[in-house]
Amino acid sequence: MANIEKRGKDSYRLTVVIGYDAQGNMIRERKTVKAKSPTEAKKKLTLFEAEILNGHYLKTENMTLNAFYKEWLEKYANDALTPDTRQNYINILQKRIIPKYGHMKLADIKTIHIVNFMNDLTKDDRRLDGKEGKLSPSSIANCYRAFNNVLSRAAEWKMIKENPASSVKPPKIKVKKSDVYSKEELNELFTKLESYPFHWRVLVLLATSTGAREGEIAALEWKHIDDKKGTVLIEQSLTEVIGEGVKLKSTKNERNRVVSLPAPLLDMLKTLKAKRNAEKLAIADIWEWKDHYFIFSNELGKPIRPDSISQWWARFIKKNNLKKIRFHDLRHTSATLLINEGVHAKVISERLGHADISTTMNIYGHVLAEADQTAAAHFDTFFKKSAENK
Repeated sequence: MANIEKRGKDSYRLTVVIGYDAQGNMIRERKTVKAKSPTEAKKKLTLFEAEILNGHYLKTENMTLNAFYKEWLEKYANDALTPDTRQNYINILQKRIIPKYGHMKLADIKTIHIVNFMNDLTKDDRRLDGKEGKLSPSSIANCYRAFNNVLSRAAEWKMIKENPASSVKPPKIKVKKSDVYSKEELNELFTKLESYPFHWRVLVLLATSTGAREGEIAALEWKHIDDKKGTVLIEQSLTEVIGEGVKLKSTKNERNRVVSLPAPLLDMLKTLKAKRNAEKLAIADIWEWKDHYFIFSNELGKPIRPDSISQWWARFIKKNNLKKIRFHDLRHTSATLLINEGVHAKVISERLGHADISTTMNIYGHVLAEADQTAAAHFDTFFKKSAENK
C-alpha cells in the first residue's frame, strides 16, 4: 500500500507500507519530495515503491558514515575496485576513519573534518605498523583517497549534496629516484644466478627484459608466449586477497601489451616448458588450477604468489652481497637501460604498460635528461673541430 500527502507548496510526502510489526502495526517508509502536481508526485511514488521493493532504497535521514560504509562496500567497492585497492581502502576505513567518524551522520561531515583528519595524519605516532617516524606522503594520500572515494559515492547517490573532501588537497607525492643496476651489476647478478634453480633464472631475466611487475610475472601462462614472433603477452596479474587466497585480475590500468623477448631468453623458456610439460603429464589427475597453465608454478600447477617473489629476491641479493634494490626496481632497471641505449620513450612506455607516455616521462625524467646530456656530448668533437678550422 502506498499514498501521497501534500505537505506544502510543491511538496509531497510519499508513504509506502512495507509490512507489519509483531503488534500488527504498519511499518512505513516515508520520503518528502518536490513535485509540481499530484500526478508528478504519484510518478515519484511509483519509483519510490519500486526502489524499496528492489532493495535499492537507502534512507538518507540520519544515516551514519558507518552505515553507509556497509552500503558502499556491498554496492560499489566489491565490484568497482581492484582487489588490492579495495583491501587497502577497507584497512584504512576500518582502522583510521570509521573509529573516528563512523558515528557521524553523513550530512554532518564537513570539509573541516577532512582537513583535520589529514592534518592529524602528519603528526608523530600515526603509523600502525609499530615503527617510529611519521606517515609518508603516499600513505597520507592513500588515506585521503579512501575517505574521498566513500564520500564521492555518497554524493553521487544523492545521500549528501556535495562531497566535503573534494576541495581538500592531498599531499604532493614526490617520485623518488629509483635505485637500479648498471650493466656491470647486471652481469654480476646473472653470474650469481647460474648456481640457482633454472626457473628463478628465467623469472629474473623476464623481469629485467620486459619490465613486468611481480603480479604480472606470477600470472604469466604458457599460452602467453609466442615462440614464432618471439613475444610475450602481458594481459593479467595475480594478487592475494585476504580470506580468499590468490586471485587473477587485469593488469594495472587494464592495459594489455605485447613485449618482444631476447632470443636467448626464448630458448630458456622452451627448455623450461619441456620440463614443466613432463611434470604436468606425470600428475595430470591432481593438477590444480585446471583451466590455467602458469609458467611459474609448483609441481601441482599452483601459481607462485607475487609476494614470495620479492621475499626470495631479498634473500638472494643478501646472500650474494649484491647491491640492495627491490625486485620491483628490476622494472626501473629495464627502463633505464633502454633509455641509455637511445630507445624512444614511447616504445618504453608501451613495454612498461603505462597508461600515458607522460607517466614514463614523470618517472624517468631524470634518466632521460641524463641521456639527453650524453647525446649532446657526442657533438662536442664535431663543434671543436669546426672551431679549430676558423
